[in-house]
Amino acid sequence: MKFATVFVVVLAAVLGACMVTAQTHNYFFGSRIPYDSLVNQTTVIQSSSFLRVKSAYLDYPLKGQRGRNITAIYVYDRLGSGRGGYASITSGGIGKNYTRINLKTQRGNGMNFQVEIYGR
Repeated sequence: MKFATVFVVVLAAVLGACMVTAQTHNYFFGSRIPYDSLVNQTTVIQSSSFLRVKSAYLDYPLKGQRGRNITAIYVYDRLGSGRGGYASITSGGIGKNYTRINLKTQRGNGMNFQVEIYGR
């Protein structure tokens, strides 16, 4: 009985460690629907700084462009291993023809995001 209890505790610890290493910070706002097209794709990369939090803003549309109605925003964390940053929409977004996305790192880590904006 004692062996079974120890086995279960060790198994839970191993599975918990596997779940932490596979964690990503992907964000999906809205959803793609038929006839949507990719209107903007951007990769944002920043290196890490010791004990610092960095942030970057991504604006759509770019200056001089005409914005299309946004139906989905996909933000992919390409850093992985739970070290990636966080994304939030600060203005505009789904149903609007503009958006501003704030990308922020974790303390002491860098960022590597791929942002895809779909619209019609």
